[in-house]
Amino acid sequence: MSQDPRREEWAALCARLRRLAGDANWFALRPDFDDLTAATRAGEDTLDGWRALETKLARLAEAELNQMYRHAESGNVRTRPDTGSEARHGCPRELCDRVAPAPAGAPPKCPLFGVPMHELH
Repeated sequence: MSQDPRREEWAALCARLRRLAGDANWFALRPDFDDLTAATRAGEDTLDGWRALETKLARLAEAELNQMYRHAESGNVRTRPDTGSEARHGCPRELCDRVAPAPAGAPPKCPLFGVPMHELH
């Protein structure tokens, strides 16, 4: 892994992407989410845009929590134990340091770019 904090931030964003998509749907910000996804896939540096969207979603969620209890997810990420029989896969565009395990020959799909992740050697 690199020591580049931006790569680490991209990896963390990628891991939160499914939750962000759900929150964007919940708060009617899906067009913003889709625009950022498309721009990122087109090669634009959208990290500031993702930060802004996350900040906006966090404010909306906090305001909602002040009014009612919203139960959807705990924010905890479950990880499977490393069995040693799974291949490690990385970002298909070399944008981040995220590593995802998967059985050899069955790469996981990158949630941000929508393509299979590449196997790390």
